[in-house]
Amino acid sequence: MAVTIQTAYAQTNDATPAPASGGEVQLPAVSVRADTVAENYGPVGKKSVSATKTDVPIEDTPQSISVVTSDQIRAQGAQRVEEALRYSAGVRTEPIVDTRRGTYYIRGFNAAQNGQYWDGLKMPWSGGYAYWDLEPYSLERVDIVRGPSSVLYGQTAPGGLINQVSKRPQAESSNEINLSFGNYDRREISGDFTGALDKDGKVLYRLTALARDSGTQTNHAGDDRLFISPQITWRPTDATSFTLYSQIYHDNAGNSAGFLPAVGTITPLANGSKIPTDFFPGEPSFERFKREQYMVGYEFSHRLNDTVTLRQNLRYSHMYTSYEDINGNGGLVSNPANGPYLLRRIGLRSNESYNLFTVDNQAQIKVKHGIFEHTILTGIDYTRSTFGRLLGQTGSLPTQQPPIDIFNPVYGNFVAPAYQSDTTTVRSQVGFYLQDMLRVADRWVVQLAGRYDKAKVDADARTLATNVVTHSGTDDGKFTGRAGLLWEGPYGLSPYFAYSTSFEPTATTVLYGGGTPKPTTGKQYEAGLKWQPKGTRSFAQLSLFNLTQQNVLTTSPVPTQVSQLGEVRSRGVELEGTWAVTNNFNILASYTYTDAEVTQAGPNAPNAGKTPQYIPRHMASLWADYRLSSGFLRGVWLGGGVRYMGKSYDQTNVTTVPAYTLFDLAASYSFAKHYTLRLNVNNLFDKTYVAGCDSATNCYYGRRRTIIGTATYRW
Repeated sequence: MAVTIQTAYAQTNDATPAPASGGEVQLPAVSVRADTVAENYGPVGKKSVSATKTDVPIEDTPQSISVVTSDQIRAQGAQRVEEALRYSAGVRTEPIVDTRRGTYYIRGFNAAQNGQYWDGLKMPWSGGYAYWDLEPYSLERVDIVRGPSSVLYGQTAPGGLINQVSKRPQAESSNEINLSFGNYDRREISGDFTGALDKDGKVLYRLTALARDSGTQTNHAGDDRLFISPQITWRPTDATSFTLYSQIYHDNAGNSAGFLPAVGTITPLANGSKIPTDFFPGEPSFERFKREQYMVGYEFSHRLNDTVTLRQNLRYSHMYTSYEDINGNGGLVSNPANGPYLLRRIGLRSNESYNLFTVDNQAQIKVKHGIFEHTILTGIDYTRSTFGRLLGQTGSLPTQQPPIDIFNPVYGNFVAPAYQSDTTTVRSQVGFYLQDMLRVADRWVVQLAGRYDKAKVDADARTLATNVVTHSGTDDGKFTGRAGLLWEGPYGLSPYFAYSTSFEPTATTVLYGGGTPKPTTGKQYEAGLKWQPKGTRSFAQLSLFNLTQQNVLTTSPVPTQVSQLGEVRSRGVELEGTWAVTNNFNILASYTYTDAEVTQAGPNAPNAGKTPQYIPRHMASLWADYRLSSGFLRGVWLGGGVRYMGKSYDQTNVTTVPAYTLFDLAASYSFAKHYTLRLNVNNLFDKTYVAGCDSATNCYYGRRRTIIGTATYRW
């Protein structure tokens, strides 16, 4: 179940509410984008188009949805998108602290790889180390849509998706500059500028930029970024809007995720100590993770009349990634009482190029007759990507990649991997979808949707030593659907029920017995209750889900081949909400219960009947903030939170990762109309903990205490 209480409140000089002199909250002007109604202020928003691709409100949608606003991102000091999801029900974030990518699971399934969207268009995983990564400072909000959503989006993870929604040009002039400093030698400057270029407000602009120079909790692993995003919006009439946008990223980082054994991280070594959290198992002279992202696209909307609105969203993206890494692999050589403690290592080198084109064409039709009111959506979307990868690896044997002393690392003794393979993978997908959001007698909401997808994958792999090329491919077609029913009852209570399906094409590989694998499929039953009392700023949602993924790849009698016999089941309860106690005092809380299990697996599969890795049975969080609005402390805002993560397991459930509880603290002071000082401290008590394990030899320390102070000037 998912309970969501969501509050919209005023935004002033900081990410917190301020009452007017009469005690009433002064809401800023509502900005209406062509494809969304942006009524999101404060810690949690109330409007999202991501679940239905229409302007149907969250409270009228028979599905569990949450909105993380830019106010919440700023208030809680989230520096990465995955950090912005920390207080959301059903979302397991940061099992790996990794500068290369974000990692988050929704309802027990990996959504970071195949459930990441930007402004409604998919950002699929390349299959290598080319991971799309957006800057949270560029976002208006992050929408969390739980459960299978293939009916509108095609190939998605069954647990759900996140849609990262960009800030867009606004008619009212607004500008800010931020200077931030923090531990791990963090230095950052950012700015956001928007307004009208003409007196009639028909041409709008926005420029968002950021530069960061920072280390991490892992020695020799940086986290540097240069980012800029210019945008232009042209609104020749009230019925037409065209926004042209682009984003450029240059990231220079290392790998902050050390692949460390459970012995030495979860349990002590023979000498009673543990591996230091800042231990770097790689080679400073070799380590590199450079990523360049270039995106350009447009959003177009035209309202033909009061009935029909046409929309087209199009984007082309290019990424280049250069990754060189020496890291842990296979655990300790030995665990003697007096040391030395030598960690086995593996070497890797990968140069990758990733090109992605995607377009979504929509027609929205609103029709009313008698007691029936239709919001019909029909669309065609198309995606094509080309991924090229030059890869080399060295093994973990001491004769191939020398081990390293974890307490006295001496760098420089390693073998640089040679390139071994050159692969090119081309993926294409076209989908046709139709949805009707039907209101009946102004009380019932019926959602009916269907979609057909055609997905194709072609891969060519060349072995450099022999120059032999191997071709593989899949060609799949699949129907998906969704049906939901919601009743708007008295006292703002709205029970609902929904059934939905999803699919994901699998990797091109060899099946035991011949043939190529079919797509994995997902199906979910969800029931819940939404609550929005009239005249209040609160909203609540409760849901119960039962989700099954089938056709999962698993083991076979032949080690080099796989079978498609796997099944994973996830069911549970999610509770999330905010309560506007007063105009100045807000509470955000969540609880998640997830019962996930690998219910079917191949012969002798080590994970049969086990809980999937990283997924705890219990998660909970609580956040509260309060603004002082009178007296000499007027302008002071205080916030704080606590996050609980229950115990989890590795893939085979041999290794247990203990539960942990973390505390966060935030404060800001706005003064002289234009200035704000803000302090964010996450993991306040600097707790050392293991966030997750893949296996007994691959565990990851969680994020240590981060302290960031920010000075902001707005005008």
